[in-house]
Amino acid sequence: MKEGWRLLGRSRRPTLRPYHHRHGLRMSPLFHPFAGYLFACMLAVPVLAQQPALTWGPVIDVNAPGEGGLRPRIALNTAGDPVVLWGRSGPAANLVAVWNGTSFGAPVEVSMPGCIPSVAEWMGSGIAAHGNTLWVVMKATPEESRPLYVRRSDDGGLTWGDTLRVDPLDDGVSRFPSIAVSDAESPVVQYMRFDSGYIGARQVTARLNGAAFDPPVPVSTPFLDGDVCDCCPSQVEALGDRVVALYRHAEGNERVMWGATSDDGGVSFPVGSLLDTTGWLLNACPSSGPDGYLTADSIRYVWMSGANNGNKVYVGSADVAGLGLGPQRLVHPGQSIGHQQGDPRIAGTADTVGIVWQQNKAGQLEVLFAWSTSGPGGLGEPDTVNAVLTGAQRTPDIAYANGNFHVIWSEGNTQVRYRKATITSDVGVQEPGARAVRVWPDPATDDLRVEGAWARGEVLDVSGRTLLRPTVQQGAIGIGALPPGTYVLRLWEVGGASTVTTFRKQQAP
Repeated sequence: MKEGWRLLGRSRRPTLRPYHHRHGLRMSPLFHPFAGYLFACMLAVPVLAQQPALTWGPVIDVNAPGEGGLRPRIALNTAGDPVVLWGRSGPAANLVAVWNGTSFGAPVEVSMPGCIPSVAEWMGSGIAAHGNTLWVVMKATPEESRPLYVRRSDDGGLTWGDTLRVDPLDDGVSRFPSIAVSDAESPVVQYMRFDSGYIGARQVTARLNGAAFDPPVPVSTPFLDGDVCDCCPSQVEALGDRVVALYRHAEGNERVMWGATSDDGGVSFPVGSLLDTTGWLLNACPSSGPDGYLTADSIRYVWMSGANNGNKVYVGSADVAGLGLGPQRLVHPGQSIGHQQGDPRIAGTADTVGIVWQQNKAGQLEVLFAWSTSGPGGLGEPDTVNAVLTGAQRTPDIAYANGNFHVIWSEGNTQVRYRKATITSDVGVQEPGARAVRVWPDPATDDLRVEGAWARGEVLDVSGRTLLRPTVQQGAIGIGALPPGTYVLRLWEVGGASTVTTFRKQQAP
């Protein structure tokens, strides 16, 4: 995919209404000459196109080649800047790099002396953020005898505090931690727990309570018989007092996803249920777990299943209170058995959702991405995130905030790369004979971006008064001097055809 391509989402074709109704203005076109003119223009066109689009930024190196790239994970600090965690195998370490506005800063090791972390391509450490407070969780080696630790940063990921033990001092074995934070002081860690000798695999969570973690709370054994998948990482999600623990079951070789939900911040988990209806039977270990994000009343989640047509990525939803299942579907339907998919991750808020995954096609590994602003049912055709199609792009992760998707992936397990995609609103009203125009963002603060070659333009207020007569230069129009409000932009081609577009100006933060 070439940089700068823009992906169009689902088209919305609203009913045409008078200009004053669409924008909340109370003046009538019968009494206002300009509003009446604009209404007439709108009635003359067959379509008012309004659809979200996606603009990709360049691919950026998070670290230098050879500095490690095992199973990278991403979180966003208060500024919306990405903080990236990854593993290095030789010598084993966890490292973090923070975006500084123009690039990623030098990596900082978060695995302290005496805590050699367990890292691999398919499993490793976790990171979560609440504002500028970030938490990292890691498993120390040797796994049979060493515990789980967390470390905390209060400056957006630049510096880190001391290690704090998560699991209790007993004869058990812990593995595969994940972490979620909805209260900076009380992160919740989910992990796999065994008896000595790796017997009795089960999922538990532990919540930080003051200076120490509470005893682990079972989230699998109360709801199902038999072991969980003992080589599949889990994932915990938190939003306010809601916590959901996701994991893969293995009883009778049925490798399906389950979940447990809490309404008290992870103190107890009274509800547990099957979340995956594919019924995948496998007498082997897929080494793949789920991921999800919480909305006000539901959880959206992704997973890989090999039940039908080879390994494929699925997306589903469930209500949080009772884990009642909503729709489930393939993320990319119609793919052949030769397209092996895995390592899915999901991020979003409400109905805005983005999903990344790894695809292996005839030995070539790529990172794919699909997104929607109308929930998982609106996912469009996926795009390839990595701009360079050679090499092996693996184990992606994704974060979302403020209209931006942040995607990272491993480049051959030796380096981490990053790319940002921004959702833009394209609103265009086309007069007869004119070409379609795309103007974004909406609302805007300092500049409007304009796609197309236009000779001149004018910006008017809603009364029809001309405020600016810009010449479109390099696809941008400066509107920083305008007060916040709703405006009209009219653009003329060299041949004389014109396009009328409305936009909103907002105060810069």
